[in-house]
Amino acid sequence: MSIARDHHYVPQFYLRNFAVDPEKKKVTTVAKHGPIVVWSKRSIESLGYERDLYVSLSGGVPVSVETRINERIETPISKSDTWAKIVSGRADALDKSDKPILYAFMRHLEVRTPKYRQTITELAQMAANKSSPMAFTDEEREHYAYLRAHSNEAKAMHNLMSLSAGWTKDEFARSGLTICRSPIPIRTLSAPVMAIAAPPHPGFDLPLPGMTPFQLVLALDPKTVAILVLGDFGDGFANTEIDETTARGFNRQFVGHFSHFDSITHLVSNREWLVEDMTWGPYDLIEDSERRIKFRRRAG
Repeated sequence: MSIARDHHYVPQFYLRNFAVDPEKKKVTTVAKHGPIVVWSKRSIESLGYERDLYVSLSGGVPVSVETRINERIETPISKSDTWAKIVSGRADALDKSDKPILYAFMRHLEVRTPKYRQTITELAQMAANKSSPMAFTDEEREHYAYLRAHSNEAKAMHNLMSLSAGWTKDEFARSGLTICRSPIPIRTLSAPVMAIAAPPHPGFDLPLPGMTPFQLVLALDPKTVAILVLGDFGDGFANTEIDETTARGFNRQFVGHFSHFDSITHLVSNREWLVEDMTWGPYDLIEDSERRIKFRRRAG
């Protein structure tokens, strides 16, 4: 059997929730082409992947965990009763019994992308700087020094985290999860889980010195956002409606993340308010037609 080498870090069953065709094979996205970004219709199969992303060496032999990620995580989640509610447009029926699946999916999507791998690399570089504003412990500096010296081990660690949710199970019972149902279409990214600032609260876990409170945000479908907070939140769960202003705020956060992180290559979005929000961000409109909208990133 041939082994697939194009490894999708955005599950295709997830992207089908944002499909714009009856066959659920296409989405509309803004894609990066250097300083030019272009909105158009694209095949789900053709985005959110990287060649040999989940391959590392074991005894000098390439080992891929792509298939095991699919078998252990993607397939069980996609076939769950929780996911059936989302696919059928019944986000209002999501309740606390759905929290384990949603929590596992969000933490999984948080780590399995090139963006997360880039974050590990950046932390390792910061730890090498004795004058870094982040106060690493000696043990953390030793760990990151090892990863800098052994790039394959860093990749193997990333693959192991992508393969299992075991690394985060201890945080589940203390986390809080809120389902927000939107009156307008919500966007998503090729790194679907974004971390954004949250109001201060004594319950937040802030594991690194200098961290500020944050919440993890994932669009489940074009009308539903899941918000996860980690810390001492008593296994909380809520399902509520949000107003248009709040929903537009989330959509601008997606634009902000798309523009800030080079490793985020696609912004999944329909046309609604796209020009307004992209030009609110660091882009100028240079073409707008029925099938394509083109922007140029502003200098500076």
